[in-house]
Amino acid sequence: MEQAKKTAAYRVVADSGGSRVFRFYCDISGELCCVTKPIRADTEEAALEIAWETEGRWEFNHCPQCGKYVSSAMFNVNAGLCLDCAPWEDEYPSFCHHCGARLREPDACFCPTCGAKLIADGMDRKEGTP
Repeated sequence: MEQAKKTAAYRVVADSGGSRVFRFYCDISGELCCVTKPIRADTEEAALEIAWETEGRWEFNHCPQCGKYVSSAMFNVNAGLCLDCAPWEDEYPSFCHHCGARLREPDACFCPTCGAKLIADGMDRKEGTP
């Protein structure tokens, strides 16, 4: 049986004083979502657990279907799943796929917050083109 993932993808940087800084990344986009404060612990595993519980996990959505930890922009809140498991398809999204902002106009072509072109069912919203 495969063991469930405990954290998002991460990199650790150790300093000469024995502290470790963790950088947590979205499992889909690779976006850097969290950089922790320096953490001192006896082992890297112990430091990772502290970093994840105190800072890292609060920056992510956990997909209950595939187990990925993803940024808000890569999470379909309508379905409660990551975009790999529940892409924006038959319905227009309620949130921007790029920045995660709530969309107030159901037929908008661009996100009012970040300006990203909005896509549903793999097509541009207005033009109906891939």
